[in-house]
Amino acid sequence: MTFLEVLVIALIQGLGEVLPLGAAGYLAALPTLAGTPEGRAALSVAAHAGILLALLVYFWRDVLAMSIGLWRLAKGKPDNGSLLLLHVLAGTIPAAIAGWLLLERSSTLVGQTGAAVILIAGGVLLWICDKLGVTVRRVEHMGWLSAAGLGALQILALVPGVSRTGITITAARLLGWERQAAIRFSMLLAMPLVLGHGIKTFWGLAHRAELVFSGDLAMAMITAGLASFLGLAVMMAWVARHTFAPFAVIRIGFGVAVLGLALFG
Repeated sequence: MTFLEVLVIALIQGLGEVLPLGAAGYLAALPTLAGTPEGRAALSVAAHAGILLALLVYFWRDVLAMSIGLWRLAKGKPDNGSLLLLHVLAGTIPAAIAGWLLLERSSTLVGQTGAAVILIAGGVLLWICDKLGVTVRRVEHMGWLSAAGLGALQILALVPGVSRTGITITAARLLGWERQAAIRFSMLLAMPLVLGHGIKTFWGLAHRAELVFSGDLAMAMITAGLASFLGLAVMMAWVARHTFAPFAVIRIGFGVAVLGLALFG
């Protein structure tokens, strides 16, 4: 595996996990990247460790509030942090169960052409729903049905190209969530799923190959973490005054390019 392959995969996973782009779709559209399944799995574990750390740092206030909320919930004195924690759990459990059962099969659900088509369709949907959605709701206005529904939609992200972040943000915008609020809740839902994805992949890899923490994996973890943090910061700042249109255009443009290469060589 070359230095460039490690760097590209780490950047795709780091940015694709926090931006509504779809990391799995990009990797499926580039099937020759990082030759062996074991090599890609090892990079995935390292990248997800970096992504999780970046999310914990960026949303440290919410993480602290939910930690205190768990303590208060155990004492029978729930607060807003307790409610946020329960909403995140309600949105996480369906996707976590589906991911644990189906993750290893998900990469074979569609091929290069299918992933490209899904990237294009997801970009179009994001653009339309972002335009149609009013901006009236925040995380604090969330109900149990919204939390569970947005969480269940993440199951669709097992199909390469859908994008877990993309599908939750698209649905949240259609429901009238503020753009930053949609990102925030999507990232809170991502934390346990990123952790679970890393553990599941590591568990499967441990039964297939000897595990060695190399410089490549350290670089992948650092690169993915930095890419996630910076990508998230830029997106949050952008949507404070603008729309998700650039991210939709990126999805559509990459999907069209890959589809053209797949069809016409």
